[in-house]
Amino acid sequence: MLNQTFYLKDKAQSITALTPVRLAIHVPCTILEAQDKHDFLYHLYFKDQQFLAAKKVSRSKRRSYTEEAFTQGIVFLCPHPLADQLAAQGETIQNQSLTTLMKKLQTDPLQTVDIFSCFDGLIREEKLFKVLREHYYTYKREGKFKKAELVFQRIKSIYPEHEWVKSTRSEKVDLSDDQRQLWQKRNLVNGFSIQHQLAAAEEEYRLTPGPGTFKTLLAFTSTHYSPVQQQTLYERLLSDGYDEPARHSFREFVRNEQPAEAVRLLITTPFKLKAADVRDLRALLQNQDNLEGISFADLCSKLSPMLAEHPMELNQMILNSLGKSPDHHIDTLLHQLECVSHLPVYQLVRQLAEIAEDPEQQTAAGELYEKIGFYNEAIDCYTYEMELNPGAREPVERLSKTYLAAGQADEAKAYQELLKTMIS
Repeated sequence: MLNQTFYLKDKAQSITALTPVRLAIHVPCTILEAQDKHDFLYHLYFKDQQFLAAKKVSRSKRRSYTEEAFTQGIVFLCPHPLADQLAAQGETIQNQSLTTLMKKLQTDPLQTVDIFSCFDGLIREEKLFKVLREHYYTYKREGKFKKAELVFQRIKSIYPEHEWVKSTRSEKVDLSDDQRQLWQKRNLVNGFSIQHQLAAAEEEYRLTPGPGTFKTLLAFTSTHYSPVQQQTLYERLLSDGYDEPARHSFREFVRNEQPAEAVRLLITTPFKLKAADVRDLRALLQNQDNLEGISFADLCSKLSPMLAEHPMELNQMILNSLGKSPDHHIDTLLHQLECVSHLPVYQLVRQLAEIAEDPEQQTAAGELYEKIGFYNEAIDCYTYEMELNPGAREPVERLSKTYLAAGQADEAKAYQELLKTMIS
């Protein structure tokens, strides 16, 4: 999961390659924090995905909007699909001066105030204060007292100790529909973008993870994210310790009859299994073809923590899978099984290691080989025992049964015929 690179072009047309680091979703501006190859930080400001301005920064000014966005907004580490929507891979963003931006916004003074109050850490205090206060007086003269009060509250939030702020009386108007207040309460009524709703849905899931909040998040992402963006989000959540995306994907693979993909997901992206998942996994592992491409070592090490609360199921799954292990060296198997040394299957293989080379215990060794699905080795043991005791029926009976279990019906039949000629 790698961050994508985009480019920032300044007024002199020089270009800087940037990599996203963090994203702060807030109102009215979203801030994308990125770094260049020298690890210098840049803050890029957006409103509803529209780029506003960018500035190289050393640190956020205290009590600034930037500090508020990164402490009280919804902050995601990158890579994240919402960051990709702001600055896509390979995209070049043309920076602009704040003066140019102000000229573009001059037709909407309140929007100018809202946006420029986000730049309090980037613009000289005297200049910003003057701009905001001029709009305050304009609204007062026009009798637009609610808008004047909104401007005053913005100024007050930036300069709470300013003499002008202390000497100016607040208007008693209803500001309950102020977007900043609504956002702080996560009361996302009309006027909030899809990006804000996506961020809020993810925040809710992160705060109270569970099937319900994940279902809400999934409903948003399925509609507004591409499959690649959804996968990016899932990987981000999984790396942060949330397992609901993996569980959802596992169940989708099972539902869509993609067993190999379901098992592979468990190995690459482990998550805590619930009872229904254990039942599905048990069914999947009954067909050894579903384990193709998965090492026995991975199967043991990855499944053991996931099935810690289901030891008998884990024991049976590993026992069923032993026969598919390409390496039949007992010492190697013991090493791979150390992570499940508390299970009966480990004790079985350990016992086999102690008697496998003992010529006087080949029948017992053959039985243990059979239990773990090593039929060729079991056949060798019984064949050795038959050569030692040519008149004994037991080795022949065992050979017939083992060949049949190994899928070699003709050989099994041959030993059945041999049994018929033997004296009971």
